[in-house]
Amino acid sequence: MIATEAERPGRFSDGRSAASRKVMVRVQSGGLEIRGEDGFLIAVWKTDDLVADGEWPEKRGIRLRCASEPDARLAIEDAVVIREALPKPPAWRKSRHAALILGCLLGGLVLAGLMVGLAPVSRLLAHLLPAGLERQWGQSIAGGLEGQMKACQGKEGLRVLDALTRRLAEPLPADRREVRVHVLHSKDVNALALPGGEIILFSGLINKAEGPDELAGVLAHELTHIGERHVSAAMIRALGVGVFATMITGDASGLVASGLGAALAGAYTREDESAADLGALALLEAAGIGSDGLALFFRRLATMEGRQGQVLAWLSTHPDSVRRAEAVEARRLPAPRLPALSDADWQAVKRICSKKSP
Repeated sequence: MIATEAERPGRFSDGRSAASRKVMVRVQSGGLEIRGEDGFLIAVWKTDDLVADGEWPEKRGIRLRCASEPDARLAIEDAVVIREALPKPPAWRKSRHAALILGCLLGGLVLAGLMVGLAPVSRLLAHLLPAGLERQWGQSIAGGLEGQMKACQGKEGLRVLDALTRRLAEPLPADRREVRVHVLHSKDVNALALPGGEIILFSGLINKAEGPDELAGVLAHELTHIGERHVSAAMIRALGVGVFATMITGDASGLVASGLGAALAGAYTREDESAADLGALALLEAAGIGSDGLALFFRRLATMEGRQGQVLAWLSTHPDSVRRAEAVEARRLPAPRLPALSDADWQAVKRICSKKSP
């Protein structure tokens, strides 16, 4: 039994994407409660399912896995209380846990097989969705996120982002070009495409980007997801996987706790992500912007992600960031004809979340 009322900061990766996010881990009587920085519940890991996964030396912490969610990883800072309270099962329970982990892995393989079958169906259904309905979904989700997280209000920076996005979106089908970019206060280096043409940029991504070409590459990637309707297909596929997970495990609470964020950020297939990278190159070329910025962004992302185990890399739906950078570099576009943004416009974007921004 773990002692209650302990709470520690940490990082959580759901295993469906290469990125990790900051979380707060609260110790409950039955296990660990994992919440995002916004307070939303991400997952609940039962005590009996916790598996030690090594140390986190630089943070005096510990890394954990969960037998019921074998893809996910959790690292907890300064976790003395949690480390001492980890269950130390007798030999007969070790074999049971090994069987449970094996069963979960087999279940994951079954789910992966189902995903392969669901992928073409979900793509077909996504293309049959009315554009107006998709737009309603996206606007509703964006409004909910803005209600939970502070939106950046720099008018000049938003104007620049809107102009850059329209420039990049020009080659998309006519009903896909109406795109709106929302910038939210968050340290996460991330962006999300929503159904119907809504894009969420987190301020952490803008802060980490070292030039406008990097930001243009990220926007082009998200625009390809919108143009190919990957987002709606991912949502449809996630709903289907939730049903099959209940059938196989009898408990879909982990998927439910992960919520919409997992469906949007982690439910893309590897093919979707690779297609979005290639599509981004096409949009950048049409806009007269070079590809070096996108490759540099992937290189920086790989450095931030750190090294991950081969099994996790294999199970992740996102291709490895280093490989993505290499793929972009292998298809390097000619020298840009036009700058992504002028110096003045880039500075306006960098100030978009500043209180002093106009």
